[in-house]
Amino acid sequence: MESIFTVIVVIALILTAGLNIFQTSLDTQEQLMTSWQEMEERTDDRVRTQLTPISATVQNNGAQVQLTLRNDGSASLANFDEWDLFMQYYSSGDVYNINWYPYTSGLPSGNQWTATIYTDAAGGLPELYEPGILNPDEELLLQLNIAPGIGLTTTNRLTLSTHNGISASTIITR
Repeated sequence: MESIFTVIVVIALILTAGLNIFQTSLDTQEQLMTSWQEMEERTDDRVRTQLTPISATVQNNGAQVQLTLRNDGSASLANFDEWDLFMQYYSSGDVYNINWYPYTSGLPSGNQWTATIYTDAAGGLPELYEPGILNPDEELLLQLNIAPGIGLTTTNRLTLSTHNGISASTIITR
């Protein structure tokens, strides 16, 4: 009688362990499927994103850069505080600088950037649809304050990277 009880307990333990392994396997497959779907969504978002630099100017004796970008993709872009802006430039005295600049929603002070969205930046036509979101065919006027300023007759690179990993670069000469 004692051996039958032991056999029943052992069989119950084996079945419980098998069911536990099976449930863990199902949970793992579900997590894998969810991760794969999120990866496909991010990839699709990247494929539909394209930023095209239109113009770049250096102003205020090299202390400010204005860059105009057009959204030529089909994805809308927002969350500018999650974007990265880098500038590789020469300041006076041929000192080479590589800096990252944080976004600010107000007026940019030293070493900050801000963005304004337009339907047509050159014409000064403000955006009309979804304020604060860079929709397809809209233009972004980016203003960057730089300290120390950009040196005369130097060639420099400005690179902007969006929150979904798409970047746009342009060469700026003062």
